Amino acid sequence: MMCFELMRRVHKVEPKLQHYGCMIDILGRSGCIKEAVKFIEEMPIEPNDVVWRTLLSACKNHESFNIGEPAAKHLIDLDSCNSSAYVLLSNIYAGYGMWDDVRKVRTAMKEKELQKIPGCSWIELDGIVHKFFAGDKSYPQVGEIYSTLDGFYALNS
Repeated sequence: MMCFELMRRVHKVEPKLQHYGCMIDILGRSGCIKEAVKFIEEMPIEPNDVVWRTLLSACKNHESFNIGEPAAKHLIDLDSCNSSAYVLLSNIYAGYGMWDDVRKVRTAMKEKELQKIPGCSWIELDGIVHKFFAGDKSYPQVGEIYSTLDGFYALNS
């Protein structure tokens, strides 16, 4: 917070939405969920979907149901075509064993024809970027990759 204030007061740099988003991310990752909410409430700029999604993600990671549920509903109202808010809310409900609510969220996703975007990772080897999606077995070297991973797992067990 001090760096943020120094930026404004000493260096006369007026923060943009991205700066506020970074502060929400820092507060959220450190578990300061209530401080993140207060920060959002005091922002002189209207928070966008990224700010709310960042808060929601922190709520999921730090099991802050009382803040996460309303944040998710607000985010869904703001950006109802984006599946991430539904998925995060569903995961929060699942973490608390609220299976009826999980079903309601997943049903709402189906009704809106929203799908969860698969996770993606990439690695660069010898100047070539290799991209992998969660659950995708169509990559040409998938057999070699799984064999190598199995070897890693065997070493660590």
